[in-house]
Amino acid sequence: MEQIIPKKPISVESNWQKELAKSFTDPTKLLDFLDLDSKNYRQHIKARRLFPMRVPRHFAHLIEKGNPNDPLLKQVMPLSDEFVSEPGYTQDPLEEHDTAGRGVLHKYDSRVLLMVKTGCAVNCRYCFRRHFPYQDNAVSKRQWDDALAYIASHPNINEVIFSGGDPLMANDNQLAWLAEEIAAIHHVKRLRIHTRLPVVLPERIDHAFTTWLTRLPLQTVLVLHANH
Repeated sequence: MEQIIPKKPISVESNWQKELAKSFTDPTKLLDFLDLDSKNYRQHIKARRLFPMRVPRHFAHLIEKGNPNDPLLKQVMPLSDEFVSEPGYTQDPLEEHDTAGRGVLHKYDSRVLLMVKTGCAVNCRYCFRRHFPYQDNAVSKRQWDDALAYIASHPNINEVIFSGGDPLMANDNQLAWLAEEIAAIHHVKRLRIHTRLPVVLPERIDHAFTTWLTRLPLQTVLVLHANH
């Protein structure tokens, strides 16, 4: 039998950005996909005005169809309870809104957190940063230079945390550049990356990502946000 060989190798990797673009952003479409009656959610759907809904297809496929009490669904489905305001509660529970610089949080002496990207692949309804002023912390190339200068001027900092939003929403060129600049600061020894994307959008962990990550001279730690 004649062997058929494709002219071009077939990539086994998906384009994570294309997968992200397919995410559910309309609650009624997600409910239809899950075989749930959207009429039962009319009073809840309006809560998307407070915090937009975004659910990647991979995560949606993990939700049990026909089950309104599925715990994964409850993580992402808007609820009317979000309009309730309780006395004594704050929109800044971790006191992060006052930052050391644009995109920089320095709460602990030896570590600094960088708001690498303001968006997430999935919008969890319980997110403690849903009210964070991301629009005031979007960082340009010049401002990243300022952040790097800040880290370099504080020799007590030995650990840098990539956070957000979700830092893996940035492309690999951006992440690699920033990580390599940090690695050049001699007193920084460790890079931590806080992310939910491997759970909700596993396509994000591709060859390009692992290539720049594994060549860093820093100790690297990938901290996963997982709920079950």
